[in-house]
Amino acid sequence: MALDLSRLRFLIVDDNDFMRRLLRELLWAIDCTPDNIRFASNGRDAVQIIRDFPIDMVFCDINMRPMDGREFTRYMRTAPNSPDPHVPIIVCTGHAEIQHICGARDAGANEVLRKPITVTSVYDRIRAVIERPRPFVR
Repeated sequence: MALDLSRLRFLIVDDNDFMRRLLRELLWAIDCTPDNIRFASNGRDAVQIIRDFPIDMVFCDINMRPMDGREFTRYMRTAPNSPDPHVPIIVCTGHAEIQHICGARDAGANEVLRKPITVTSVYDRIRAVIERPRPFVR
């Protein structure tokens, strides 16, 4: 059974404009509402967006400046003034090495999505976050 994703609010955090647009198109392909998708080019901007707009799920690249994906994820999970320490975060990365995967996990990522991404891989990670949430550990 397909999930109804039309009401979920997403934040795409990536310093690469092409990747932001690609992920937006993939979300549209699985019936996510265009008005419910926000964008940031780094973790610092993402934190501000989450303060101003309630987000249900974040897709975040690892390599960005001035705040990268691990720093953003760690901040969201542990900072006393985090706007939402429980927001699901799916880290997107082209680095498949175990140290990058473990680094994202240890920072607090719910799932890791390896680039190149597809409609199926995006949908599968969303489904995993919804149907098999990982325990929150501070």
